[in-house]
Amino acid sequence: MKGREAVILGCGYVGLRLARLLADAGYRVTGTTRDPDRFDEIRAAGARPVLMEAEEPESISPLAELAPAIVFDTVRPQRRTGDDYSIRATENLAAEFSGVGLEAYVHLSATSVYGRRSGAWTDEETPPDPVSPVGKARLRMERHLLALSDTGVLPVRICRVPGIYGPGRTLRSRLESGRYTLVEGVDQWVSRIHVDDLAAAVVAAATRGRDGRIYLLADDEPTLARDYARLTARLLRLPEPGSRDPASLREELSSSGFERRVSARRCRNRRMREELGVELRYPTVREGVPAALREEGALA
Repeated sequence: MKGREAVILGCGYVGLRLARLLADAGYRVTGTTRDPDRFDEIRAAGARPVLMEAEEPESISPLAELAPAIVFDTVRPQRRTGDDYSIRATENLAAEFSGVGLEAYVHLSATSVYGRRSGAWTDEETPPDPVSPVGKARLRMERHLLALSDTGVLPVRICRVPGIYGPGRTLRSRLESGRYTLVEGVDQWVSRIHVDDLAAAVVAAATRGRDGRIYLLADDEPTLARDYARLTARLLRLPEPGSRDPASLREELSSSGFERRVSARRCRNRRMREELGVELRYPTVREGVPAALREEGALA
């Protein structure tokens, strides 16, 4: 493992945690960004920062020339106008990294590909049925990559990720400001995963996963949005949030934003545990939220 090259395409919130984990394991890590102002934080995470625009193939080629062992692709669908999302970035990335001898190409997708689900249990065998424009684009990205995996030119593993939380991504600021509200009359089941557990699970998908396989990376216990908010509010000694009528939210949010607020998916993580051998540091939000708030400095 020591000295091998790993590339993180889109080294943002998850990518920074992933970079630290890989660097500690002995990888030489390269992390890409569109913004040179982020170079210092990428370096601090143990990675070499590189500018990349995924819709410009000429900026991807130097990364493929590094001959990495593993590529972690966190690039999202690119929004054009309104509800129009492009997957050109994924097509470009896949073309540049196909046939270069990778051990694994790990693509981070999202559970939005499943659609609303109305609280039903969901796993890798659940047929995708996206409703939101971004969910539909995510599914197109997955299918493009899996088609290449089927031909043997790109060793793809798809990681479907639910709500990510951790330090800097708690409800703290929105509860303190009163901006966070629940959706009236909606029992919104949400599966989540702490960012540190997600980084570990993504590495497991790269090192122990199988080509062409889909892995749903979630913690052990889905929660209702109201219970998650109450937990955070109680820890911070803040009032519980109020609620909003769905119709008023629909007027304010994009189609994808609204679907995110009303979808209700309860995700099973059996494949993650059994095939990838992932042991969660934060198996539920009861352990993860206090840890995240402590890291933010909000709790002693």
